[in-house]
Amino acid sequence: MLKNLFRKKITEKEFWSWFEKNSEDYFRLDENNYDLLFNKLGLQLSKYHKDLTFEFSVEMNQGKREFIISADGMVSAFPAVIKLVEEAPSFEKFTIVSFRQRQNSEQEIHFDDVVLDTKDVFFTYREDKQLNCLDIVIYIKGYTEENDQFIGAAFIMLDSLIGEYDVGVKLGEITFEPYQEKQGAQPILHLVSLVDKL
Repeated sequence: MLKNLFRKKITEKEFWSWFEKNSEDYFRLDENNYDLLFNKLGLQLSKYHKDLTFEFSVEMNQGKREFIISADGMVSAFPAVIKLVEEAPSFEKFTIVSFRQRQNSEQEIHFDDVVLDTKDVFFTYREDKQLNCLDIVIYIKGYTEENDQFIGAAFIMLDSLIGEYDVGVKLGEITFEPYQEKQGAQPILHLVSLVDKL
C-alpha cells in the first residue's frame, strides 16, 4: 500500500517516450527476454494507470507488431486506455491498439487446466432497455461452482468473440451456470450478432 503512495504517476507523453526508447527490444521479443521486458513494461504502464495491462501479437502484420493496451475488462479504466492510445505517436514497427479485439469466431480457449470450446458454451439473455445492454446467463458444459477456471476461460472467450470494449459496455450482468438442456439457450456464437444490433 505504502509503495503505491510514493510511486510517481507518469503522463501519456512520458509513457510513450519511454516505450519509444525501448521499442526495438519489444519488436524483437523472444522467449529468453519475455519476463524481464514484460515486467519493465508492466511497471511503466502501472505508473500511468494501475489497472492497465498489455499484450503483443505474435504474428507480424505488414512488418508491424500489434501492441494492445487493455483494461482487462475493468470498465472504470476504459477512459485511461482510450486516452493513452489516442496520445500514442506513430511507430514504424508497431500498431497501437486499444482493447482486446475480436478474433475468429470458433475458438478453443486454454486457461490454467481448462480447455473451453465455443461448441460447449450456451447462453440466454434479457435486454435491459434502460441501460441499453444485455444481461446474460452463460451455460458451460463441465462447469461446476468449485472450478472457477471455467469463468476465467469464458471471459477470455467473450473478449475474443465480441471484443473487450463491447463486453464492458454492451453486456450488463453476467452469470454462470452448469450446462443443462435449457429452453431457449443459444450457442455462444449467436451472441455476436445480438450485441451488434444494440
